[in-house]
Amino acid sequence: MDSYDNEWIIRYVDGELSPEEAGQFEAAMRTDTALATEVERYRELKAVLHERLPGDPTLDALKQRTARLNEQFFQQTRIRKAPTLRFLSTVAAAACIIAVIIISWPSETTRKLDQLGETSMIGITERGNQTDTLLQKASTFFNEKQFDKALPILNQAVIADSSSQLALFYRGVAAWHTGDLHVARTSLRQVYDKGSVLQNQAAYYMALTYAGEKNKTLALEWLQKIPATAPEHVKIIELEDFLK
Repeated sequence: MDSYDNEWIIRYVDGELSPEEAGQFEAAMRTDTALATEVERYRELKAVLHERLPGDPTLDALKQRTARLNEQFFQQTRIRKAPTLRFLSTVAAAACIIAVIIISWPSETTRKLDQLGETSMIGITERGNQTDTLLQKASTFFNEKQFDKALPILNQAVIADSSSQLALFYRGVAAWHTGDLHVARTSLRQVYDKGSVLQNQAAYYMALTYAGEKNKTLALEWLQKIPATAPEHVKIIELEDFLK
């Protein structure tokens, strides 16, 4: 590979070589395993940068911005004759795209479970006590899916009245949405054990907490606690199918 550096590899993959240069380069690849390997490696990096991703305006803007910066930088590296920096820039750009996907975009599993776990705080009637007032306040954030803001208020509601099944249940759901599985399961288990009208819903959300961990056995175990006649049965079937 001594005859061809990273700039040659980039220009070949990007189709910037003349037919004569490309022919010579391909002939070299047939006898130079290291060169062929590096070409394939760069192609993989290119594939990461151009991978089809969910149609999100923010992500699309990021990709366009990265492409513009890469183009500008690549032009500069040609002028400066610094092929290694151009290659490293491509590697860095690919790493950035991967990082953004991992950090900012939930997996298909997470999106599906969020969909199956959608609910609203409704029917909270203020009777002048502190718990109901807190539940009303929490419902505003909860129904806007700002669970991180609803959770502290629901914690206060549970402290104000630890016997409130509504406060415990919605705290459990909000905690699940924010990833606090300990608080979620503790709250939901209390609701389930109490045997209130929220018992089946508590069991369903307990199943969701385990489904998110891909613990199929415990998820199904909780689903089996819910009677077939329960109103939640449609979602139960959908979750069971998803776990399969």
